[in-house]
Amino acid sequence: MNRSGGDAESINYDRGALVELEVNGAEYRLDVGKHGIGLCVSQRVRGHSQWHVLSAARWNGRALRASALDQSIAAHLSAAFARAVEQLG
Repeated sequence: MNRSGGDAESINYDRGALVELEVNGAEYRLDVGKHGIGLCVSQRVRGHSQWHVLSAARWNGRALRASALDQSIAAHLSAAFARAVEQLG
């Protein structure tokens, strides 16, 4: 368990992420959280294989909420997730 409450062992990084994107040389992914409840944001440095859980997150229907994330990263992830949700509908 890390300081933001995420548990890397509960995330299956071999499965596709809900959203994956690169911002400022770092890769971010949004996955279903522990026990299929909520969302989890992870990060890795480009070129590395190891993901690190940054924060648990919530989707309010318009924006991603994750207290441990920089606002600009949350905005990028929110926009990407909104597009993904729209494509499903």
